[in-house]
Amino acid sequence: MNAVELLADGGLRMENGENVSDALAALGARVLLEQGYTLRSFFLLLHQHPVLARLNGFYPEYLERYPSWPSQECEPAGLAALVLARTVELIGHPGPPKLEIYTTFRGRDTTGADMEVKSYPVQTILDVPVVLGPLTHIVFGDRVDELAFETVFNLFEFQDSIGWQLGFHGTPTECALRR
Repeated sequence: MNAVELLADGGLRMENGENVSDALAALGARVLLEQGYTLRSFFLLLHQHPVLARLNGFYPEYLERYPSWPSQECEPAGLAALVLARTVELIGHPGPPKLEIYTTFRGRDTTGADMEVKSYPVQTILDVPVVLGPLTHIVFGDRVDELAFETVFNLFEFQDSIGWQLGFHGTPTECALRR
């Protein structure tokens, strides 16, 4: 599988060192993240490769608001990383057996513990590093014997998964309940 490196400045570079001008041609490539890649890097990627922004319904609104967001220091205390991970869960009791595969985009605190970040508005976590987490395998809900594996995301899965998860972050001002 070809690999594409996502650069901290929003660029794309194939594993052979060539810059990517057509992001659609790299959608199936395995994602590698350059040291220092953050959520801000992700939005720069969407800005530099607008065709990727067309692949998710949440991106146009984010890209419209992005210029009004702070240009630095968007890293809440205690939040060390944003982790994109995948879970495979075998479920079978009660009821018929089934397999669920899902992706999460969660925080990791400074101690390495998992934390929820949906309550953070997107513009407050822009400078938090993004990392690829493991694939976790859970059998019949037994989290004691969870298995963790190295996993890969292709460019399409990476950008689509983050977009979906960001759709749940923060509460827009327009939706806030007032007294």
